[in-house]
Order: sequence, then C-alpha cells, then structure tokens
Amino acid sequence: MAIGQRARTPEERLDRLLEMQGLLARVARDIGPALELQGVLSTVLGAVRAMLDFGGGTIQLVDERGVYVAAADPPISPDLLDARVPVGTGLSGRVISTAESIFSPDITVDDRVDPHLRTAHSNSRIRSYLAVPLIVLGSAIGVLQVDSDDVDAFDEDDRSVLEGLAVQVSGSIESARRREDLLEVERMKADFIARISHELRTPLTVMGGFTDTLLLHGSRLDPEQQREVLGRIKTSVSRLSALIEEILNVSSLDAGMSRVKPTRVEMAPLLQEVARLSIDPSRVVVACEDGRQLVTDPVILRHLVNQLVDNALKYGGDAVVTCSRDETARTFIVVRDHGPGIAEADRHRVFQRFYRGNHTGAGMGLGLPVVRQLAAALVASVVLDDAPDGGARFTVCFEQT
Repeated sequence: MAIGQRARTPEERLDRLLEMQGLLARVARDIGPALELQGVLSTVLGAVRAMLDFGGGTIQLVDERGVYVAAADPPISPDLLDARVPVGTGLSGRVISTAESIFSPDITVDDRVDPHLRTAHSNSRIRSYLAVPLIVLGSAIGVLQVDSDDVDAFDEDDRSVLEGLAVQVSGSIESARRREDLLEVERMKADFIARISHELRTPLTVMGGFTDTLLLHGSRLDPEQQREVLGRIKTSVSRLSALIEEILNVSSLDAGMSRVKPTRVEMAPLLQEVARLSIDPSRVVVACEDGRQLVTDPVILRHLVNQLVDNALKYGGDAVVTCSRDETARTFIVVRDHGPGIAEADRHRVFQRFYRGNHTGAGMGLGLPVVRQLAAALVASVVLDDAPDGGARFTVCFEQT
C-alpha cells in the first residue's frame, strides 16, 4: 500500500535530513564497539525513538522457527515475545521473504495480518504499521518496525528514515547475534566436556572399585555377594558401552559414514525388539498391527526408536510406542510417555547438541540430536508435542510406505 504524504516545507525536509545524518553518525559511533546483542538492539531502538513519532517499535529477527521479537520499545506482552510468525506470512514475515518495506495504514482491516496476533494484548491498540528489512549480504535477517495508535500515521519521509537506519545497523546486529551464538556454542561445548568427563568416570569408578573388592576380598564373599558385585560391574560396563556408542554415532553421522540400506521391514517385530532391549522392558508398551511394513533401513530405524524409548523411560517414567498409517499412506511411529512433558520454551532446543534442559539426570545431550539426524537419513521428520493426557510425544513421519 502507498504511504500517505504529509505536507512539509523544503526547510523542514532539509532540517530533518541533517538531523538524520547526525543521528546515523552517532549510532555508528555508539554501536561500533558494542558486542552484546541486546545493547546493539537497545541503541537502535533509541535512535528510532529520537527520529520518529511512534507508539511502539520492535526489532524482529529470524530463527529456525520463524520471525520473533528480539527487542521492543516499550516492552511488549510475554505472549507476543513467545510468538513466531512463519517467514512469508503476516506483515513481518512478508518483509523477510521479499526483502522489501511494508506499510499498513490500518491493520484492523488488513487481511495480511494474523487475526490472533492483531488482537493479542499490546497489539490491540495498533492501527498503522511500518516495517523495513534488515539486509546483510543480500538476505533479510530481520525487520525494523514501528507502529502507531493512529490510522495512516507514517509517510514517505518516515520510511526513508527507517530504511536509512536499517542499512546503517544491519551488519552490527548480525555481527552481535553471531557472536552471541558462538558464545552459546562454546558454553555448551564446555558443559559437554565437563559432563562427558563425569559420565565416563562414573562407570569406570564403579568398575574399578568393585574389581578391587573382588581382587582383595573375593575369598571372603559368599556366592550371592559375588554375583551382586559382578552385576554392578556388568551394569557399569553396559552404561559405558552405551555412552561410547552414542559418541561414535554422532561422529559417524557427522563424517557421513552412516549408509542407508533400505529393505522391507516388518514393524511389529522390530518395535518389540526395541522394547526388549530397552533399559526397562517392563515399562514399555508396543501397539502395532501384525503385517505392518515399511521400506527403510532397519538398523538405523531400530537405533532411532531405541533413543526415543530410552529418553521416555529416563525422563517420563514409561514409554508407549505405536505404529500407524494415515489415508495418504504416510507411516507414523509415535513414542510418548506420561511424565511432566517438555516446556514450550525448550522444545526447539532439545534437538540441539549438548542441551539437556533443567533436569539433572544422566546423559550428554546427544540423544535427541542423534534422533533428528537419523530421521533425516531415513527421509523422515520428527515432531515433538504434548500428549493429550499428559507427557511428551515424539512423532516420526515417513512419507513413503
């Protein structure tokens, strides 16, 4: 939509141009040495506030889940902070996909706006909406946006100001964000190293201690005590073997050494075998029709489902595994539990390497990332959501029969 033009004298235009040039110089000076993303975003929003008359302003960035609000002036409601707009939809999503500015003189009658977001809390007052892309190396990395309670509140000069500022700050925003991402990866790696050291030392310590017990005091232990000691050693060996296998699987996937060998697989026997080999078969229930088949790699699929089942047992207390097919011939393997579930804020992170959330149980944060990689190797997708009666539910979808 075209932006309405306010009547400004040549003198007013010149004064505003000079003011904008001074502002851009100050912004460049202020954010040049800035390293923290939030500091950069706050400086940019302060510059917008100094140049434009608006009710609310945001800087929106893009992640794997869509477009989200990274900073706002004034602060916005939590539900809007948590919201994600798919790229290509809504006003902000269209700015990202087209890399072009968008103006809506009245969002209450604009069918490009999500009706739910249009009326959500702090959005309910908005009428005018102006957004320009933040472009780095030809791609839109985000949106610089202002809004107003008034209809048709912005003009071409306002858009020029916002676009000029966006050009000035896009590179600094992306640099700060990448630095923040690198710091988070380094933090997670350091946490992983500390965790793996603990995870590997624990079974080794148990094995060493009980081996010493047998060597030093074996003759004084009755057969039942000896069996108990050997059982503890065997449990630690199994734990150590599982940890090493997990690390090797990740390395093999990264190196491209895992080769898919598809064959026609009987699903019920495979899922029953996964249950039998799980850490506690008594807490696993399998529901799959006899004769259900899938063309896939049985070794990779077995390992994928095993990871999901063991994850459910460790963090949810039980595991229910089902296999079904819909009317489009897609096959679904669902693994769910009846535990506390996974918080909405953590769901996009549980598939990241080394991330384990707030729980304190054993593990290195590799299980679910491996699941996603194995699913990709089998040309399948993995979706996490809530089970209807509580707990977490992982659904693996195969498009082919």
